[in-house]
Amino acid sequence: MLIRALFVLSGLFFVRAVKSDIYGDLSLFHELQQEPYRVNWDWGNPLVNNRRAVEDDISLEDDDSDREPLGKNYRDPPAASSEQKPVVVSKPESDVKTESDKSDDTQKPISPFQGFLPDGIVDVKAGGFGGPLNPFNPDFDFSSTFGINSKPFGFGDLFNSFQSNQWWKGKNVCIEREESTDDDDDESDEDENNDEAQKNSTTKAPKSLPDLFSTSISLSNCYETANKYECITKINNHGVFKTFTVRYKCCYGYTRKNGGSCDQKTDLKPILDTLTDIKTNEFKNLIATSNLEEKFTDGNFSIFVPTDAAISEYNEKITEMNNVRRRRGIGQHLSTGDLVLSHTVSGFVDLSDLPNDKIILSENSNSTIRINIYPTNTREKLLTANCARVKTPNVLASNGILHVTEGVVLPATQNVETIINTHPRLTNFKQAISNSDIPSHMKPTGHYTVFAPTDEAFSKLDEVQKQKILSGAGCASSILKYHFTSHTVCSPAIIGNATTHNVEGDLLNLERTIDDELIFEKKSKIIDTDIMATNGVIHLIDTIIIPDSGLHVGNVLKHQNYSKFQELIEKAELQEQINGLQNATVFVPNNQAFESPEGQKLLSKIENDKEAMQEIVRYHAIQGQLQSADMNNNEKLVTFDNGKELRLNLYSTLPLLNRIVNRATVNCARLIGFDEKACGSTIHEVNKILVPPSQNLLEVIESDPKYSTFRTLLNDTQLEKTLRENNQSLTLLAPTDESFAALEDKDRETLMKDKNKAEYLLKHHVLTEVLCCSGVGPHSWGFSSFVSTLANTQVEVGRSGSRIRINRAVVTGCDNLATNGVVHTINKVLLPRQPQVSSIGGFFLFDL
Repeated sequence: MLIRALFVLSGLFFVRAVKSDIYGDLSLFHELQQEPYRVNWDWGNPLVNNRRAVEDDISLEDDDSDREPLGKNYRDPPAASSEQKPVVVSKPESDVKTESDKSDDTQKPISPFQGFLPDGIVDVKAGGFGGPLNPFNPDFDFSSTFGINSKPFGFGDLFNSFQSNQWWKGKNVCIEREESTDDDDDESDEDENNDEAQKNSTTKAPKSLPDLFSTSISLSNCYETANKYECITKINNHGVFKTFTVRYKCCYGYTRKNGGSCDQKTDLKPILDTLTDIKTNEFKNLIATSNLEEKFTDGNFSIFVPTDAAISEYNEKITEMNNVRRRRGIGQHLSTGDLVLSHTVSGFVDLSDLPNDKIILSENSNSTIRINIYPTNTREKLLTANCARVKTPNVLASNGILHVTEGVVLPATQNVETIINTHPRLTNFKQAISNSDIPSHMKPTGHYTVFAPTDEAFSKLDEVQKQKILSGAGCASSILKYHFTSHTVCSPAIIGNATTHNVEGDLLNLERTIDDELIFEKKSKIIDTDIMATNGVIHLIDTIIIPDSGLHVGNVLKHQNYSKFQELIEKAELQEQINGLQNATVFVPNNQAFESPEGQKLLSKIENDKEAMQEIVRYHAIQGQLQSADMNNNEKLVTFDNGKELRLNLYSTLPLLNRIVNRATVNCARLIGFDEKACGSTIHEVNKILVPPSQNLLEVIESDPKYSTFRTLLNDTQLEKTLRENNQSLTLLAPTDESFAALEDKDRETLMKDKNKAEYLLKHHVLTEVLCCSGVGPHSWGFSSFVSTLANTQVEVGRSGSRIRINRAVVTGCDNLATNGVVHTINKVLLPRQPQVSSIGGFFLFDL
C-alpha cells in the first residue's frame, strides 16, 4: 500500500510540475509548460483558457412529452420529498435577445466561476471562467475544478469521503432539461459569427454510417454553483453523439439563504414599485418623463438601473460637454426615452447565469450590452455592463429583474474601427492603423480592448519615429499591436495593480493609484476610459508605449543592459548591420560572460583585431526567428559568420521527470533568457561568449599533451577514424596521462598490447550524444541517469554540488568544444561494468 501511495503522489507531482514553472530554464516551451501566451495571435480568441461556452438561450416547453427520452440508464436525482416535486418550467416568454439568437444552436452549459486569479490578472476569456486543472481537452470538459462556489476535486472525490448539502433535492427547486446531438452542433459550426459555438461544440462523429459494432459509452459530470446544480451526460450510442443537460435551480421568487435550501421566498413587486424600494428614483423619474410606465407595467423586462448619483454625474458631464460643444464616448446625446431603453432588456436576465463577454441586446434599437465578469482578490465576482460596475445584481420583481449599476450604461452602436476612424482625438492613430495589417485581423464579433494613443501622445514622439509609425514602416505594426488585447478590460476591473496580456502575448501592467488615476505600463496615463464598441472597448492614453519588439536590436541591448556585447558590436563597427537584421535570432552573452576569465582572455586576444571581433559578433546571429518552443535537440544552426555552425542541445535535469526538457545550451553555453523580442529579431541570453570550434575530437586530443596516453591507445583503431569524422555528435570523456598511470601495471600493459581491449575501453569513454556539463542534472537517491556509450555500455552521470561525476570519475575540465562533439577531462579511467540490477531511473531524453 505504501508503494502504491508513493506512485499516486508521484503522478500528482508530475501533473503539478508540468503545469508549473519552478524547475526549468525553458519556461516558454509550449508543449511542456502549456503557456498560452507565446503563440501567433488570434484576434478572435482570448489568450487565457481555451475553453469556450455556447451562449444561446434555450426556450423549454412546459410539457416535455415531445422530447426524445434520455438514455435508458440515465436517472435524475430523486426529489427530497413527495410533498413538492421539482417540475420542468419554461423560461418566461423566450425572454432575452442576444446576438446569437440568429442561429438555433443548443446551449452548452457554462462552467462555474473557478476561483479568483492572483495578482489582479484581468485576462478572462469570453464564455466564462476556466479552472486551473483540466485533465481533458477543451472540447471534452469533464473536469471537477477548484474554485469558488464549486465542489473542489481532491482525494475526497476519489474515495467519496464527503458530500455537500444536496439542496437541489429539496422543495421549490425547478428543473431545466436540454439535449443536443451532433447534428445540432454541425449547424452551429456553420455559423461563422458564433466563435463560442465553434469552440465548444459537442464531440462530432464523421459523416458516415453508424458503426454497428461499436459500443455505447456514457460519461457524466455534475457541478454545483451558488444558484444551480448541473449535470451533463455525453453519450456515444453506436456512433451517434448526444449531450443531455439537467439543471436544478431555485424556482423564480425563491432563493437560498447561507447556502441552504430554496426556502427563502422573495416578496415580489412590480418593476416600478421595486425601483422605489431600491431607492433609484431618478431612473424611475426618467421612465415617467419618457411615458414608458405602461410598457414596464405590462411587459417583462430586465433593467440595468443606474444609481441616483450615477445619473446626476452623467447629467453634469452632458451639460459640460454641451457647453464646450464637444461630444466623446460618454457624451453621447440620447433622448430620455432612448437612454431608458438602452438600459432595458426584454425578459428575465439572471446575471449569475451569464458567461464573461456575453452580448445581450437592449430595447433601444438592439444596441448591445456587454456583460463582463472579473475575479477579485476577495474571491467575489466583479460584474460590469458596458463597463459600468454592477453594484447589486439580480433584484427580483414580479415582472422582471433589476441590476443596480454604479454608472450609466451607454449603448454600444459602433465597432472599434468606426470609433477610431471618427474620434476627433485619434486622427494619428487612425492613420497608423490604416497602414498596418491590424484591420485585417479585426472581427465584428471580437472582444477587443484598445489602449489608443491620442494625437497629443503622437506629438511627444520625435518626428522621424512618428512618421515611421504613421506610415507603417519598420516595426510600426508591433508597436501598435502592443496596445491591443483580445479580451475586454473595463476600467472598474483595475483595482490596485493588475496585469493582462496583449495580442502578441506580452504582459501589460495596469495600475490604479491612490489618487484614482489609471496608469498603463507605468508610463502612460489613461485619460478617457470605457468607450464602448460593439466588439470591445477603447481607453485613451496620453503616451505611446514603444516595446522592445518595436526597437532595433541595438536599442534592446541597451534597454536590457547587455552593455558589454553592445560595446563589442560598436568596436567591430557592426551597429548598422545588427540593427538592420530582419527575421533573425541573436544569442547575446550577458555581462558576466565578458567578465569571466575565459571572456577576458578572448577579449585580450582579439582586442586589436577588428576582423576577429566582427567574426565573433556574426557568430552569435542566425537567419530566422527561432523561438524556444521551436528548438530541437542536437540542431545545427548556420550563423552569419561565413556559415559556421552553432550546436543547439536540449536536456532534462530533473531527477524524476526525465522526459521533460528544461534546459538548453548553444555550444555548451547555457541559455538563461528566452524569446526577448526586438524589431525583426528574437534574442536569447547565454552565459558564455560563443566561439566557433576549429578542431574535431581527434585533433583536440592530439593538440593537448595531457592526453598522450589516450592518443597512443587510439592509434590504428576504428575509433580513431570515428573521432575524425565531422558528421558525428559525440562526447569524449578523456582521462589524463595521470589517470592511466594510476592503473595497475598489468592492466596498462594489456591495453598497450591488445588493440581490441584498448579500443573497447576507449569506446566506453565515448558517449553517443553531446552531453554538455550544463546538461547534467543533480544526482538523486533512487533515481539515476545513464547515458549510452559506443561500447554498448552505459555510464552513470550526475551532479553533486559543483562536481560532475561519471561513474566514480570526476570531471575536471568541461566543455572543450570540437566540430563533431565535446571533450570533458576526467580524473579516472572508466572501467566497463554491467549493472547488477536494473535502474529504476531513466535515460536522458535524447540517448535513444
